[in-house]
Amino acid sequence: MNGGAFALAALAAEAAPDGSGGLGSFLGEHWLVLTVVAAVAVVALLVILYLVKYLRLAVNLFLDTPLPTTANLHDYTPPEGEIATFPSLEGRRLRGMFIERPAGMPDRGTILFCHEYSADMLSAGRYAGGLVQAGYTVFTFDFRGHGASFSPSHYEPRHWPSNYEVHDILAAVAYVKSRRNLEETGLGILGISRGASAAVIAAALNTDIRCLAVDGAFSTDRSIDGLVKRWIQIFARVDLARADRTMTINRLFRALVMFYVELKCRCRFPSTRRALAKLESVPVLFIHGERDAYVPTEQARALFDDKPGAKDIWICPGAKHNQAVATDPETYDRKVLAFFGRHLGPAGEAHPIPPAAEQTSGAEPSPRADRADVSSADAAGGPVS
Repeated sequence: MNGGAFALAALAAEAAPDGSGGLGSFLGEHWLVLTVVAAVAVVALLVILYLVKYLRLAVNLFLDTPLPTTANLHDYTPPEGEIATFPSLEGRRLRGMFIERPAGMPDRGTILFCHEYSADMLSAGRYAGGLVQAGYTVFTFDFRGHGASFSPSHYEPRHWPSNYEVHDILAAVAYVKSRRNLEETGLGILGISRGASAAVIAAALNTDIRCLAVDGAFSTDRSIDGLVKRWIQIFARVDLARADRTMTINRLFRALVMFYVELKCRCRFPSTRRALAKLESVPVLFIHGERDAYVPTEQARALFDDKPGAKDIWICPGAKHNQAVATDPETYDRKVLAFFGRHLGPAGEAHPIPPAAEQTSGAEPSPRADRADVSSADAAGGPVS
């Protein structure tokens, strides 16, 4: 044995009580602690493996949820108007169109139409025709990745509203404001499904939006809660996931899902529910189909409850997702016209409300409070490069 090895052996012998081996003595004295640490490590590893497995499942549900068929319906006459191009907040090209009210009719206000996922600006002909005939000017546009607007290489549009759709709405509002005097008659929004949800978020960031009519709106976080609650109880093999009825685990799981999905999709998915809480002074009309299998009616009612201040809701009997306009077109037009008639138009001018379109529920309109005119790129999460 060389001198260095002999010295190490001597030190080990001195450190060991009664001349026994140091490692064996340590294990003998601390076996209980080591057993607990090992058990905790094994449980932690099993939890991580469990989360990874079902996180992948939940992400696939988020990305591949079947879409409603309404975006592919063409049961309307495409509108005609003045084609316009305007810049997105990143300076890229977006396409829009002004649909003017009939000649000789007084200006009742301007409506920004926000189409649903996989549709385009021409679908305004399906939902906004009655507004044009009543004297409103409608500006409709293609979201990025749709119609003739630019398609970014790093971002694939999905049916969940992201910060990019919010940016496009804010860009459209800025363009309309540069072309129209909105001070007297005001600007309202008619949004459909994803366009409706993104419009709510945009309204929380921009004070030029006076009122909103949202058809088939939903909040991504609440929808994910529903998906997780429904599917994880089918696929989960761990009793903890199936037995928990408090949604505590589901909410934690949703936070993990959203974090992973936002990294994967390179964007943010803001909460419509949270944005509604900031719109106390902005009237909102909620329209929803009673037989909507895509966004359950209870979610629409929950969003209605989340909205403080002036609000209306109409649940169309027998209608599926975004189908109220086809199921009961006369009532649809009356509800929408009555709502915008109350909140748009020259100040002090009387706007008659059809008897069948009286307010169904909600608070009376209140004076508009100031909202911070926040830069959309910062407030909505900012573009992800």
